[in-house]
Amino acid sequence: MKTLKSIFRFYIHGSIHVALASVSLVQITLMKYGISSAYMFLFFSFFGSVTAYNFVKYSNASKLYHKRLTKSMKGIRVLTILSSLLFTYLAFKFSIEILLYMIPHIALTVLYIVPVFPNKKNLRNVAGVKIFIIGLIWAGTTVMIPVVFAKGSFNLDFWIEMVQRFLFIIVMMLPFEIRDLQYDEATLETVPQKIGITRTKVFGSILLVVFLLLTATKGGLLPSVEILSTILVTTISLLFLWGTEKKQSEYYCSFWVESVPIMWLGIVILLQNLFG
Repeated sequence: MKTLKSIFRFYIHGSIHVALASVSLVQITLMKYGISSAYMFLFFSFFGSVTAYNFVKYSNASKLYHKRLTKSMKGIRVLTILSSLLFTYLAFKFSIEILLYMIPHIALTVLYIVPVFPNKKNLRNVAGVKIFIIGLIWAGTTVMIPVVFAKGSFNLDFWIEMVQRFLFIIVMMLPFEIRDLQYDEATLETVPQKIGITRTKVFGSILLVVFLLLTATKGGLLPSVEILSTILVTTISLLFLWGTEKKQSEYYCSFWVESVPIMWLGIVILLQNLFG
C-alpha cells in the first residue's frame, strides 16, 4: 500500500496526470478533424506538457507549498529531463510551421515563471491575469497546434472552438484558485480573492453556459456525439465546480478536477462507438 501511494504521488506531482489531461484535449480536437490516431503527435504533446508543468511548478522562482516532496524530487527531476529531451527529439519530426506556432506558447510559459517585468515580476504575479494566461496556453496547445498538425483552416468554427476551450480551462482553474486562497498573496488578485468563493462558482457556471451555447453557433449540422459530449462535460464540470471548498482533500483538484478532460475524451469515444 505504501508503494502504491508513492507511485500515485509521483504520478500526480510529476505532472503525468495533468499531461494526460492535456493529451486528452488534443485527441478530442484531432478527432473533430477526422484524425483518430496520431501517436507521435500525442507523445510530443505529452512530453511537452510534463516538461512545461514541472518547469512551472518546481522552478526556483516559484513558491512551492508541496513541502513533502523532498524525497521524490530527484525522480521528478529525472522525469523532467527525460521528457524535455524526448520533446526536443520529437519536435524535429514535425513541420517548421508547427514549431513556429509553438514558439509563442513556449514564450508565455517561460514568462509565466521567469521575472522579466518591472519589480522583478513574472506573468504569474501580475495581478488578475494568471488563469487567463493559462487559458490562452491550453487553448493554443490543445486546439490551435493540433489544427495546424491536421492541416485544418482557421475558419469561424476554429475560433469558436478556441473560445470554448479557453472558457473550459478558465472554469477548470477556478477550483485551484479556491484551493490556493490559503497560499496566494493578496497582490495576485485571483478571482476568489476579488469576488469570494460563492460568486466565483456563479462566474464559472455562467462561463460553462456560454461554453455550452457556443456549440450551437458552429456551422453545418452538428454530429450528435459533439452535442451530447458537450452537454455531459458541462454537467460534470458544474458538479466539480460547486463541489469545491477552500478546505478540500489533497487530491480533489490535482486528480479529480484534472481528470475532467480525460473523462471528456472517454465520453467522446463511448458516444462514437454508440452512434457510429
